[in-house]
Amino acid sequence: MLPFRFRLTLVQKMILSFAVSGVCLTAALVYALAGLDAMHRMEEEFARKDLAAVTMTIGLRDAILAQERALGKYLILKEQVFRDVFDKNVQQFNNTLFSFKQIYQGNKLRELESSYRAYHQASQKIFAGNTAVVPVMKQSAERIEKIIAEIRDEQQESLVYKLKTTDEQETRTVSRSIFLASFGVVVSSLIAVLLIYSFARSIGKLQKATHRIAEGEFDYDPEIPPGDEIGTLAKDFSRMATRLKQLEQISLDASPLTRLPGNIAIERAIHQRLAGTTPFAVCYLDLDNFKSYNDRYGYIKASDLIREAGRVIYDAVHGLQEPQAFVGHIGGDDFVVIISAGKAEAACQAIIHAVDALIPDFYSAEDRLKGAIEGVDRYGVHRVFPLISISISALVCTPGSCGSAAEIATAAAQLKDQVKKETGSNYCIVRRGAGDGTVLE
Repeated sequence: MLPFRFRLTLVQKMILSFAVSGVCLTAALVYALAGLDAMHRMEEEFARKDLAAVTMTIGLRDAILAQERALGKYLILKEQVFRDVFDKNVQQFNNTLFSFKQIYQGNKLRELESSYRAYHQASQKIFAGNTAVVPVMKQSAERIEKIIAEIRDEQQESLVYKLKTTDEQETRTVSRSIFLASFGVVVSSLIAVLLIYSFARSIGKLQKATHRIAEGEFDYDPEIPPGDEIGTLAKDFSRMATRLKQLEQISLDASPLTRLPGNIAIERAIHQRLAGTTPFAVCYLDLDNFKSYNDRYGYIKASDLIREAGRVIYDAVHGLQEPQAFVGHIGGDDFVVIISAGKAEAACQAIIHAVDALIPDFYSAEDRLKGAIEGVDRYGVHRVFPLISISISALVCTPGSCGSAAEIATAAAQLKDQVKKETGSNYCIVRRGAGDGTVLE
């Protein structure tokens, strides 16, 4: 079994090229959009959490420092206004700490809350007049500032890491998007180059085949494999060359007078029908009294008559609307018609009608009036010859009833001799079946 070779058509190849390019470009676009969306979410997280966290740590530090300053001034001046400032900054610290807890869940948050409680308790004792806890308050304030500084450093490190990750994500997104887009362009360009090369190579082969066929080498094979439009075109070229070869043979064999196919084409047509399964009829046509006409009117008028007879015979046969009908010119005043068995009788009648209508125009008025001409026959005997008529002998062959083309031609010629014995235009049809024949007028 021969291996199956799958070949894409040119349209399929072009669609594949555009599809690969489109898929890669779409993938690049989708990947880029996904990357941009991821970076957008990270930027939102920066703005919502990281930057806010850094800002809040600054606010916490400022609030605790403001509390220390207000408490210190209160220790010196003992004025209520400084306690009010202290309380205001306590509220600011607590509000900021509450907001900070929403975005930061680190371990140092609990330590900050514990240290601030100790600081606040000590400050309240100071406001109550117990100055002994001032060292405890200062120690708590230092611890709070230290924790806030550590949280701020931690947030800054996290922000730096996320910014670095974002940069890497951006670089990766851009590079991969460019790669996918470039890959699609390269692949589609490669397919386009291969298509152009294949197309140009095939066109070159077809061009060479055209030149070779034009030079008469009808058997030349362009060697283009089938499967695409170029392969189909090459197959059509080969069929065209075969047909041209047949037409050339027919042309070389054709009668130069009537341009109808000659003996070789007639024999080929009979062989083709013998190889088939459809009954057909071989009609042998002969113009009666043609020699006497040629002797009286000369070969130029006789040639014109033969040419016109071939034309009307051809028109009469093809007027029966049978594309496969065949009309050939054996030579001289002998013709052959090959037609389906069912239209044999209609063909004989149409031919006789056409020829009988044509013949009188080739005679002088005097000869037409007499209906005959005087002349010498082939034996040198002076006699009177009727106007030209046509005799048709048709041999109908059914599958398996006929032998070779030569046997058919011989049988038809013998039958023609019998028909010529009758005066005027006549025809007879013999149907060959199991060895016997029935003659039909």
